[in-house]
Amino acid sequence: MSVLEPISETFTIPADHPSLPGHFPGNSVVPGVVLLEAVEQVLVSHYPEYDIVKLPQAKFTHLVRPEQAVDLQIEWTGNADAETLKARFKLALSEEAIPAATGQLVLRNRAAVQAQEGQDGIR
Repeated sequence: MSVLEPISETFTIPADHPSLPGHFPGNSVVPGVVLLEAVEQVLVSHYPEYDIVKLPQAKFTHLVRPEQAVDLQIEWTGNADAETLKARFKLALSEEAIPAATGQLVLRNRAAVQAQEGQDGIR
């Protein structure tokens, strides 16, 4: 069994993101759900065969502003050929290396789920 490679990327949320005008006008803060969406987008770009099925834990520890560079690290705690995987993620502000969020994800291999549904006669 092989473990998936960890992911390390940097991203920014643009100042014109549609969620920002109402999220503290004049003092924009990136909403946590937008940060989680960015985590999902990075994950899917690396491993499109997996879907996030649970977010058992997420903790936001520092504000992230629009256009601020954020470092993302994802570490796997499961095997690549298992139907369900667990991962930990960390977000940190790039310039200051200040932790911004941590959390856990549960992912499922889409092909394994479809194969299981086919065996069970579920459509």
